[in-house]
Order: sequence, then C-alpha cells, then structure tokens
Amino acid sequence: MAKNFLASSFLFLFIYIFIALGVFYKLDWVYNLDKSVISYIQSFITDSRTALIIILTDFAGTISIIILTALTVIFLIYKRMYILSLWFGMTILLGPGIFVYIMKKIVDRDRPGILRLAHVTSQSFPSGHSTAATVFIGLLSIFIILTVHAKWIKILSGVIAFSLITFIMFTRVYLGVHFPTDVLAGFSFGIAVVSLSIALYKLYLDKVKQALFRRNIEDQSPSI
Repeated sequence: MAKNFLASSFLFLFIYIFIALGVFYKLDWVYNLDKSVISYIQSFITDSRTALIIILTDFAGTISIIILTALTVIFLIYKRMYILSLWFGMTILLGPGIFVYIMKKIVDRDRPGILRLAHVTSQSFPSGHSTAATVFIGLLSIFIILTVHAKWIKILSGVIAFSLITFIMFTRVYLGVHFPTDVLAGFSFGIAVVSLSIALYKLYLDKVKQALFRRNIEDQSPSI
C-alpha cells in the first residue's frame, strides 16, 4: 500500500507543478480560470455571509493550525505514541510551514486586485490556508480510515474531511484574498504531502520502533 501512496504523491505533485508553472509564466488558461471562478464565487457575497466566513476561515490560519498541531502532538506523546507525534508534527512543519513560505517567495504572486473582504499582506501563491487545512485534516482523516474497521466511520471521515477542506478553499476565493489557482495548488500540494508522509510512516515505522526498543523506549504508535 505504501507504493500506492507514493504514486498518489507524485501525481498530485505533478498537478501542483503544472499549476505553479502556469502561474509563474502567467499563461492564459490561468487568467481565464481565475477570472471566471472568482466572478462566480463572489456573486454569492452578502454582509452576513461575509462576517461568518471571516470567522470560520481563521480555523485554518497559522495560529489555529499551530495550536491544533501542538495539542495533537502533546496528546500523542501522552499516549506514548512518540513516533506518531514526531511524524505528525514534522509533516505540518515542513509541508504547510516551511515549503509554502519558500514557494510564496519564489513565485511572488500578488493578491487579487479585485474585491477583497479581508486584509492580508503576504504573497498569494500557494494558499497557506488551503495547504494547511488539506494536510492537517487529511492526515487525521486518512489515519482514521486506515485504522478503524467500521465502514461507515471511514466514509463519514472522508466526507467530513473533503467538505471542510473544500469549504476553506471556497472561503479564500470568496474573501478575495486568493485566486482559485492558489487554492487548487495548495490542495494539490497538501495531498502530495499527506500521501508521501503516510508512505514514509508505513515504510519506516517498524524500523524506528525497533531502534527505540533497543534503547528501552516502548512506543505505542499504531501500524497502518
């Protein structure tokens, strides 16, 4: 199964690179896609809807993700799942954290110049909120799907995860702080990160557990 996750990682990384090149070289299809999708999504703007969305979109913001990740890591350490806690924390740090920051500097894309309903100052590509939501929610969802036996829980987990991620992506375009290609790139890269991270966890869990055991450290991280 690790090979399947690796294949998924390469596929979504290819999609991300395809979008990134289109944005970097300002290709026509990027402009046309962004313009049409923004016009459609922002046709739903109302004052009450905007006030609610501004609050909800911050659940995938930097501070919220840091707090949620820290709480998750602390809980896993408490449960003596040391490998799982390190894996989860490092995936969030390297994916939505360091890589997104670097890519924003490289691509250096300005925010949309049209109707903007929230104040932001950093570069636009890729969407940090979309990447963070995809990685954080995606990791939790995939782990639930791979570890529980009840089919309905697997389905429910997948539906909830997809709905939450899609909503966050929608809010970033709705608020005028991102182009659609920003959020699509964030989603694609997020899936690539999740897939690669799961593959590495599956490949190296037993080896790391054995290394810890030789140091008299018993780890309770589950196999997937």
